[in-house]
Amino acid sequence: MSNQAFVDAVFSELFSEHFHHYKDALTRPVDGEQDAYARARNALALLSAGQRHDVVEFLKVVIADSASVLLETLDGVHFPGDFEGECVVRLDGEEIQGDLQDMFIQKALGQGIYD
Repeated sequence: MSNQAFVDAVFSELFSEHFHHYKDALTRPVDGEQDAYARARNALALLSAGQRHDVVEFLKVVIADSASVLLETLDGVHFPGDFEGECVVRLDGEEIQGDLQDMFIQKALGQGIYD
């Protein structure tokens, strides 16, 4: 698997599956539940339909930025906190790091996530 295939797989998992799970959970009708999704859904219900849409779409930015931090750590570009060291990412014996974050951000930009 190449760097691009790895990034494509991660991107698809995050935006084709996880984002839609969040969107579905947050756009259901308000109910009497009190879990984290229900509390967010109740808060969003106070907004106009357009504002709710804007907030839910902003989750894409949050997801992309969170993934970016992890990928830049794997790439060896940035180490969070006091962490120091070398990360080596291999898939099927082949190193797949170095430009994962850049590839991911380019894909996000191409999908209009930061617009």
